[in-house]
Amino acid sequence: MINLKLTEDGAVNFLKNNVKMHDNLEISYTRMYANGKVLNVDLSEYYDKPGFKMLISLDNSSFNPTIEVDFDEVKKDLIEFHHFPQNGEDTCHSNIFFKN
Repeated sequence: MINLKLTEDGAVNFLKNNVKMHDNLEISYTRMYANGKVLNVDLSEYYDKPGFKMLISLDNSSFNPTIEVDFDEVKKDLIEFHHFPQNGEDTCHSNIFFKN
């Protein structure tokens, strides 16, 4: 397992560049914890600014098993994440210790 200590922008950049569809991702932000498979990664522009959203299928433990996370909106509240690549690469655990 790779352990990283990142800024909030560093965490968003890591997720944007490394998480692919069908990887498993656990994220904690504010009081939210989500664990599931990444169904889609959206890097479209929103309101003339680059965006970064992921559609995540949760592990059937909630009433609505699919959520969309806008990482540009929640990055200030991001606490930690665990990334489990589908292709068998090393898993990654990151704590976001340094706020911008």
